[in-house]
Amino acid sequence: MKLNDRKFKDELTKTWFTVGIVVGVLLIAAVPLFIFFGKQIAYGGNQCAFLTLTHLYCPGCGGTRSFYWLLRGHIVRSFAMNPFVPYFFADYFIFMINSVLVKTTKKLGFEGFPVTATVYVGLGILLGSWVIRNIIYVIWGITCI
Repeated sequence: MKLNDRKFKDELTKTWFTVGIVVGVLLIAAVPLFIFFGKQIAYGGNQCAFLTLTHLYCPGCGGTRSFYWLLRGHIVRSFAMNPFVPYFFADYFIFMINSVLVKTTKKLGFEGFPVTATVYVGLGILLGSWVIRNIIYVIWGITCI
């Protein structure tokens, strides 16, 4: 893969691309673990420390189970466990494919990918689902994960 002289719109996008490469390497390492030991990892009995101490869900509660179901192609189940995880993967793959196109082609890809906006949307999904999940749990006693 030959890189061309096209540059990202700003240094932040370049930094996110570098972070994305590191995340990709970690995902490559995690996927085989979840394929062979996913059920034990996702449902093995290790409970969230925040949940244990406060009896409320943390923003990341359900993230491991969400990843487990996403790898098995159950997008709706994954979304129900923690909507941030499927959003993150969709955003991650769109951003990385776009970035590779920017760096390897002369015309394809969008140099000004709105990285900051997608990060803020992700944080909104993460925090919004956290609040909604705890309201449902506290008021009606319904567990979401």
